[in-house]
Amino acid sequence: MAWDLLLRRETDTNWARSPAPSLELSFSPAEMKALKLLEPSTRTHVVEIIGWARNRGIPAKLSTQAVIYTPEVAAKHYAEGRSGIAPGRLDWHQVGRAYHLVIIDPETKKLDHAAYAVVGKYVRSQGGEWLGDKVIITPKGPIKDLAHYEYHPPQDAARPGRAASRTVAGQEVRLRS
Repeated sequence: MAWDLLLRRETDTNWARSPAPSLELSFSPAEMKALKLLEPSTRTHVVEIIGWARNRGIPAKLSTQAVIYTPEVAAKHYAEGRSGIAPGRLDWHQVGRAYHLVIIDPETKKLDHAAYAVVGKYVRSQGGEWLGDKVIITPKGPIKDLAHYEYHPPQDAARPGRAASRTVAGQEVRLRS
């Protein structure tokens, strides 16, 4: 490039990469309904994560099918080999602290594995967790849950326990409404 600049074929302004196009931060009615089911601080976290991703040109969307799991749904996922949480144990989906993102590459129309990793790294820096690079042992064998993210604010950074149990009643009320 220096040679081109010397020959006046390029200018300094041509060297700058244009920033990634920002994607609009709006949610579909189904996404809004799913957001309302999440625990309030997790809801705020999810909106921030999706906004951060879209500002970097990553077309992240909230999955509307994987927000709150009832114990029956959690047991079904375990039996199908889609979860490592055994029936009777509490998981983050049951208390509104887990969510799935859908990130489709606009060119290939397939899941964008690289974008999931970028978002996962950022989620971890914001107090969350990403399971896309961790092996989860299920009854049907090991899996990686590429789309699964969790939010762990400082007061309940451990796996769900007593604090999570106290919020189950509130989540059940939200589910019914």
